[in-house]
Amino acid sequence: MATDEKKQERGGVIPYYIKDDKVIMMFMQPSNPKFGGSSFQIAKGKVEKGESPQEGAFREAKEELGLFGPNIEEVDPLGRFGTIHIFLAKIKNPDMFGDTTDETKATTWWTPEEFQSQGRSWQKPIVKAAARKIQKLENIDGQRNTKTRSVDRHSGARF
Repeated sequence: MATDEKKQERGGVIPYYIKDDKVIMMFMQPSNPKFGGSSFQIAKGKVEKGESPQEGAFREAKEELGLFGPNIEEVDPLGRFGTIHIFLAKIKNPDMFGDTTDETKATTWWTPEEFQSQGRSWQKPIVKAAARKIQKLENIDGQRNTKTRSVDRHSGARF
């Protein structure tokens, strides 16, 4: 049914690292516009039966970005945007990614500002929210993190 399809949960991951107090995030470009247009965007996809949103998100990140467990330092949930659950994944090495599936034409590392000017339109508010949360988590720009940080160091995803 079309209505069930629209309501299906999806999971997405934004891998990131910090360089010179700047947030650098990874995005993917679909190989075919039917996979979500031709703009760079957040790696995401449907949560399969039996998966949690986090498991589905990290499965999609492995397929679309080549992200794998040993390269993940920390995971933080960003939140739910409609039917999409977004997770932030701080990575250890921006050069340590595996192969992607044929759904991915290219991957890129961008600052949040670069995404705002070139990324997929409807995802710009999500990336802006991600950048704000990462800046708070990482104490960038003199912001002090006074809250206890809830971190899942083992993502809970199947790789």
